[in-house]
Amino acid sequence: MSTRVTTLLGVLALAAIGWWLAASRPVKSGPDAAAVMAEGPPLQWVATAHQQGIVGYRDPAVAVEPSGRLVAYSEGRVLRVTPIGGGVDVSSARGEGQVRHMAWIDDRRVVFEDGGASARWQLHEIGVGTRPLWPDAMLEGSGPTSGMTLTANALRQVSVSPDGAWVAGLVAGPEGPELWRVRLDGQELWRTPVTTGRPSWPAWASATVMACVLTTPAGDGVSIPCGSTPLVTTPALRVAGPIAFSPAGDTVYTAAANERGFVDLWRVDRASGTAVQISRTARDSYGPSVAGDGALFYKTQEYRTHLAEWRDGVVRPLTTFQAETPWWHPTLPLVSMTYGTWRRQVDDAKYPDIAQEVGVLDLSSALPADRPSQVIAASDSEDQGMAWSPNGKWIAFHSHREMSDDVWLRPTDGSAPDRRITMLGRGAEVGWPRWAPGGKTLLLDGANKAGESVMFTLGLDQDTGKVTSALQEVGAAGFEITHGEWLPDGRRLVAIAKQGPGRHAVLLLPAAGGAAQVLHQFETEHDFPGLSLAPDGSAFTFVAPGSNGFYQLFRRALGGGPVEQLTFDASHKTQPAWSPDGTRLAFTAWSYDASIWRVGR
Repeated sequence: MSTRVTTLLGVLALAAIGWWLAASRPVKSGPDAAAVMAEGPPLQWVATAHQQGIVGYRDPAVAVEPSGRLVAYSEGRVLRVTPIGGGVDVSSARGEGQVRHMAWIDDRRVVFEDGGASARWQLHEIGVGTRPLWPDAMLEGSGPTSGMTLTANALRQVSVSPDGAWVAGLVAGPEGPELWRVRLDGQELWRTPVTTGRPSWPAWASATVMACVLTTPAGDGVSIPCGSTPLVTTPALRVAGPIAFSPAGDTVYTAAANERGFVDLWRVDRASGTAVQISRTARDSYGPSVAGDGALFYKTQEYRTHLAEWRDGVVRPLTTFQAETPWWHPTLPLVSMTYGTWRRQVDDAKYPDIAQEVGVLDLSSALPADRPSQVIAASDSEDQGMAWSPNGKWIAFHSHREMSDDVWLRPTDGSAPDRRITMLGRGAEVGWPRWAPGGKTLLLDGANKAGESVMFTLGLDQDTGKVTSALQEVGAAGFEITHGEWLPDGRRLVAIAKQGPGRHAVLLLPAAGGAAQVLHQFETEHDFPGLSLAPDGSAFTFVAPGSNGFYQLFRRALGGGPVEQLTFDASHKTQPAWSPDGTRLAFTAWSYDASIWRVGR
C-alpha cells in the first residue's frame, strides 16, 4: 500500500472518529444543537459487551453496583463483573442459557436471569459463587402474607429495592399482568394486579413505591406508582424501558423513540414533567442505571449485518445495507434476504413490532448493492427467511404477523394475498422454511407443544400452493434442533442442533422420523448459526469459532473426514447458503456489541 493511500485512509479514519464522537456526545433538546453539544457533560467509556450471535440473542443486560465501582453485564450466557475504570474481571459466572436480566442487591451480590436453568433466577456473590436465588420452585408467604404462593420462575424483569431487602417483578396472571414484591428470602409475597394497561420494566421510585412503563391506548409512558396514569412529559415522549430513578426519586431516566426509528436517552423531572434529551447516537442509547451517588450509566447499541459471499476462495461483500438470512433462487441469479434496521432497542412488550423486511438481491446488477432490487414483504411484523419453491412459483417465509411465529405463503407473481400455512402460535420461534427437492414438502424448525426445539414437515404442493398434509414432527432425543436442510434424495435431512450449553452437533435424520446419526460435534457459543449443504449432498458447511477469535465457515464431507476451514478474515459469519450450482457460498457477516457509558466524570 502506498504512503499516499495510507495517509488518506488515516485522514478518513480520523474524520469518522470525529463524526462518531460528535454523534455520541450528549445533547439537550433545543434549536441550537451545536452550542448545546459543546456544553453537555463528558462521557466515560466503561465496557463493551460482545454478543455471541444475532438471531435469538437479546441485548446484553447491564447493571451498575450501588457504590458505582463495578458494572455487571452479560455476553450470551456469561455474566461479567468489571471495574468501572477498566481492568480484568473481578468476578464472572456462566449460565446454562443466555443471561437476559440482572440487578444488584448490594456491593457484592447480583441477581441474574438464566434463561436455560431450571431455577431461572440465580444469585452470584463475588468471591463465593453462584446459586439459585430461591432454591424452592414454589414460594410460600408467611406472616401477613401467609397462604400466598408464587412460582419463582414466573417472575420477569426483576428489580431490587434500594435497601436490598425486596425483589419486584412482573407475572403473567390468569386475569392479566400482575406486579409482585417478594422479600429476598422468599418468605413474604405481595401481589398487585395492574388493570389499566400493560406494564413492563418495573423500577423502584423509592423504598416503597414501584413504577413501571405502562402501555395504554394513549401510548407508552412512565407510571408512578405502576398502574396509575402515566406521567405527562414536555415534550411528549414515547417511552421505552427499562427506566431508572435518581437516589432521591425526583428524576426518572428513560429511553424514548426518535424520528429515525431508534431511541435516545432522556431525563424527566417528576414534579414538572420537563424532559431533557441527554444522548444522541446513530442507533440506540438506552438502558439507564443509576449508582448510589447519582452517577448515570447507559448503553449504546451497534448491531450490524450485511450479506457477503465466498467464491473461489475469496470473500466479497454483496450488500452495503443491513441484511441477513440469504437464500438462492433455484434458477435465476437472485438471493432472498431479510433487511432493515430491525434490532431497535428490544422491548418484547411491543412484540411483534420490528423493522425487519423481506427482499431480493439481483446478483446480475452492480455489487455490492446499496438497496434491495425487489421488496417482498414490508409489514410492521418481523418478516424473514424467504425461500422459493423449486419451480419458482411460490414463496414461503417466516413472519410474526397475527401475534404468532409461523410460515406464510404467497405466489411469486403476487397474484394472491399472503396466506398463513402453519399454526404453531406465539413463542414457537419458527425458523427459515426449506422446500424439498420435489416441491411437495416444506421443512421448518420450531417449538413443539412441549416447548422442545424440533423440525416439522408440512405437505405443500408447489403447483397449486395447497397444503396436502398436516405438520409432522421430526425430532432427536437430547438435541435442540435449530435449523435443517434437505438432502437431494428428499428423504433425509441434515440439521444443526444444540446438545448442551456451548455444545453443538450436526445430525443426519430420516424425514419420516427415526433415529438421528451424529455427523459432527463442536463447541460454540453461537446458538443459531445455520447450516448449508452442497447441492449434491456431498458435504455440509457450518459456523464455528476460528483461531482468530471470529466465527468462520467450515466444511466437512457428509461421510466424515477432515474439517476444512473456508474463511479466515476478521468478521463474524452465520447463515451459510450454497448456490444451486455449488460455486458460490452466500452468508451473513455480523457484529453485535453494546457499549456502556458513564455520564460525567
